[in-house]
Amino acid sequence: MADGRAEIVEALRQRFFSGLHLGLLSAGQRLPSIRELAAELNVDRRTILAAYRELEREGLVELRARSGIFFAPGGSSPATARLESLDMWAVDVLLDAVTRGLSVPTFREMIARHTDSRELRVACIECNDDQTAALCAEVRMGYGLDTDAHDIDALLDDRTPARTLARADLLVTTPFHAGEVQELAARAQKPWIAVTYRADVFAEIAQRLPLGPVYFVITDPRFAKKLARIYANLDADHHLHVLVAGADELSVIPASAPVYVSRTARGRLAGDELLARVAPDMRTFSLDSARELLTFLVRVNAKRAGLS
Repeated sequence: MADGRAEIVEALRQRFFSGLHLGLLSAGQRLPSIRELAAELNVDRRTILAAYRELEREGLVELRARSGIFFAPGGSSPATARLESLDMWAVDVLLDAVTRGLSVPTFREMIARHTDSRELRVACIECNDDQTAALCAEVRMGYGLDTDAHDIDALLDDRTPARTLARADLLVTTPFHAGEVQELAARAQKPWIAVTYRADVFAEIAQRLPLGPVYFVITDPRFAKKLARIYANLDADHHLHVLVAGADELSVIPASAPVYVSRTARGRLAGDELLARVAPDMRTFSLDSARELLTFLVRVNAKRAGLS
C-alpha cells in the first residue's frame, strides 16, 4: 500500500465503517495497535500514528495514553464522526471558489442552480426488491432526485417499455443488467447509468467468507439466488447464509458473525435486537458512479439555464 497518510486514513476509515455496517465493530472497542497496523500495511509507524491522529480529530477514534486506541463513542455515525472534517472541507471549497474570482453569494447561487432536482425523475431498475429499493433510496436521499422502482423482468416482458419509462429522465441499474438496460434506454431514448458500489463493505465480506459464516438478511428470495452467484467463487465451504426477514428465524445468527441487513429488511425488523448490532444503512455508490450522477444533474440544469 502507498505510504501516504491520506491513503492510510481513507483505508482505515473505510475499514471501520464497514466493520460497523457488518456488526463487527462497536463504540469503545479496542482497535489494532500502531505496531500491528504498521506491520500489516507495511508502512512506517509514524505514518500510522499520523493517520490515527487525523481520525481522532474527526472524532472517529480515541487515543488513550498507555491504554491503546479505541473506536470513539461518537464514531457510530459517519455523519457525526466527520462533521469537523466536513466543516474544514467546506472552507477549502469556498476558498477555491474565491480564488477563481467567484464571490461566496455567487458561488452559492451557482451551486443551487446546478443541483436543482425539481421535476427530475430516475427509473431504478433491478431484478429484486432489495436492490431496487436500495437504488431508489440512495438516488433519492443522496442526490435529491425522485425515483420509480422497476423490475427488469417486467420491463423485458412489456410490449411498450418506452411508454412505461416515458416520464423518467434517467435510467439507473447495476452492472448485472447493464446490457438489458442499455437496450431499454435506446428504445426509450433516455440516458442511463450502471452504478458500481464502494469496495469496502463487499471486500470485507469477500475476505470473511473463506474464514467462517457470513449472513445476509434480505426480503426478496431472488436476491438470495443472486448473492449465491456473486460469491460462488469465494464460498467453497458454503459459509454464505441468506435469511429472509419475516420468513426465516434470525436468532440462528451468531453474535460474532458478520451480518449485512438490506434496507428493505431493516424496515421489517424495526425494534429487532439485530439492528442494534449494525450501523445505520450507508451510501454505497462508488465515487465514479457518484460523479456520473452529479454530471447528469449538472448538465441537465446547465441546459435548462441555456448554458450548454
